Amino acid sequence: MKNNSKQKFLWGVVNIGQQTEGSNKNSNWDSWARRGQVPCIGCANNYWGTYKKYHNLVDEIGCNSLRITIEWSRIEPVEGQFDIKAIQQYKNILKDLRKRRVTTVVGLWHWSVPMWFEQKYGMHNSQAVKLFLRFVAHVRDELGDLIDYVVVLNEPSVYVGTSYVHGIRPPFYKNYFRALKTAYNLLCIHKKTYILWKKKFPRTQVGSTFLCNDESGRDNSVVQKMYIFVKRFLQNEYMIHAVCNTSDYIGINYYTSNQFYFGKSGGRLGWHGTNDWHSPDVWKTFARGLYRVLIHVKKYHKPIIILENGKPTNLGIDDKDRQELLQEMISYMQKAINEGVDIIGYFHYSLCDSYEWDSGYNFKFGLVEINRKTGKLIKRKSFFLYKEIIKNNT
Repeated sequence: MKNNSKQKFLWGVVNIGQQTEGSNKNSNWDSWARRGQVPCIGCANNYWGTYKKYHNLVDEIGCNSLRITIEWSRIEPVEGQFDIKAIQQYKNILKDLRKRRVTTVVGLWHWSVPMWFEQKYGMHNSQAVKLFLRFVAHVRDELGDLIDYVVVLNEPSVYVGTSYVHGIRPPFYKNYFRALKTAYNLLCIHKKTYILWKKKFPRTQVGSTFLCNDESGRDNSVVQKMYIFVKRFLQNEYMIHAVCNTSDYIGINYYTSNQFYFGKSGGRLGWHGTNDWHSPDVWKTFARGLYRVLIHVKKYHKPIIILENGKPTNLGIDDKDRQELLQEMISYMQKAINEGVDIIGYFHYSLCDSYEWDSGYNFKFGLVEINRKTGKLIKRKSFFLYKEIIKNNT
């Protein structure tokens, strides 16, 4: 893959902590799961205890990078008390990746938080920034020399929308005032984490990643264009603008396209999207949308990393739909590069099937299938296709 930067191109996969580590009783998501408010997590993929077998898969595919997260709830299970054993386990994980010459791309916040933090404070609280930075400083001091890229925030606007506006995910608030405070705190966290990390590790690349799906109007009317403009601004634009000067790169999570129209649907008059998000076919034919998003984000004049891209499948091992989409996505990414977009990495979501938040284990995004009864790992055909793409670097 020929990019426009002096940096090597990052070919990676995604393996997020809360979704794969398992058995993390101190996280808010585990706590809500035990109450039956979100799907049961259990041992997930047991990445925490068997990380080497997943790193072997990364090696086999030929990836030169892996995106993981460091779970705040493991590092600080009790307020003000840091877990030495958890730090050591993350150190073991990162050292194993270094030994394999795999670039470490490490997230610090991917929606989950310690339960003590959620119960006593919450991301909307005036103390949230200070408390999170204490965790960041500890991770930086203990593990910073093993981390190549820091992903401070993952899809902050999605968190604000689902957890504080619509109230369908932990902490299940429906409060616009708290939503605004949460958005403000998250932006402060990004900016202050950047400064904090750079003081000790100036060469580490620090940024955040945003969900940037391709959105348009069905009939392209002026009203629809205005609606899309406002929606895009509220979802991502203002946040990317706010953190751009304290970012070494901009992370993009892209999945699909959607068309909006004003009318009546499901008995409700208003704005509606044409996609059914519960159907795997939603992700099937929208590769060109990635190209449009990349051209749009080019205006920020920052290197871009596609930190999540993929689709779920119902087709088992012979996942023809994902193979087709993967080829198209890479093709449109190369087209954007040829037109001057500075893309420095592509991370497929995900390495293995994993816990998909309020959808539980229903959506299967993995290049590798996991038998939930036996734990057996089964490589899908998309695994070998991605391996071939990386090998040919195209």
